[in-house]
Amino acid sequence: DKVKTSSSERSLLKNLGSWLGALTIAKNKPLLAKDLDLKELIFNAYEHGKLIAVIPFVAKVLEACGRSKIFKPPNPWVMAILSLLCELYQIPDLKLNLKFEIEVLCKNLQQD
Repeated sequence: DKVKTSSSERSLLKNLGSWLGALTIAKNKPLLAKDLDLKELIFNAYEHGKLIAVIPFVAKVLEACGRSKIFKPPNPWVMAILSLLCELYQIPDLKLNLKFEIEVLCKNLQQD
């Protein structure tokens, strides 16, 4: 629950996401669901009110798709996660900073 209130904790998660994306996706190595299932992570965060930490983390992991030959749209794994993020974007009371994270990710991956 510290992640809900501490911006330094959330910043640390974003940095971890960037690092994880750079070590895996950017090098065309898959992020296996048995190790870290990003879709399930988003579902759990939604259910437990922790989207404020998870959406920026997932967005930073997926930013590495822009540097990948394999994991860029229209890759089905990437598109499934982007689709889920776009569904969350439609939630009326979603915090603006989370909507911004999704917008930036879509812009970086040249998605509308």
